Amino acid sequence: MAIMVWNRILGLFKRARTPKIVVSGLKHDAKLFQESIQEKAEAFAGKASKVLDEVDNVTIHAKISGLGKTEKFELFGLLSARNASFRAKATGRKLNFVLKDLFDELLAEARKHKNKLVNGKKRGSEFLLEGEEE
Repeated sequence: MAIMVWNRILGLFKRARTPKIVVSGLKHDAKLFQESIQEKAEAFAGKASKVLDEVDNVTIHAKISGLGKTEKFELFGLLSARNASFRAKATGRKLNFVLKDLFDELLAEARKHKNKLVNGKKRGSEFLLEGEEE
């Protein structure tokens, strides 16, 4: 009985959730790339959580083509929040630059979305953005 009451009390407080990170598209021999992407994605999820209220997950799909000096990375990113999701794509020869471009683009989309919500005006039951007229 006391445990049920305690669980209900704890349920009233907002819990800090960590976003789910998914990295796909890499083969088993690319373990080093996967770990690097995973670490950077976790750091990015923290930044995105500051912009958006609730970040549910960050999904990154990687394609690697070529070998050695001709190696090219193509990354597709999906940032899912409570009421919105954002997509981005980046390509390049150096993984760290491609990841930075991908995360910058996703963060820019999230900021645009937040600005629309903040700058929008609510009149009655309709939602108008600035610059729109009735």
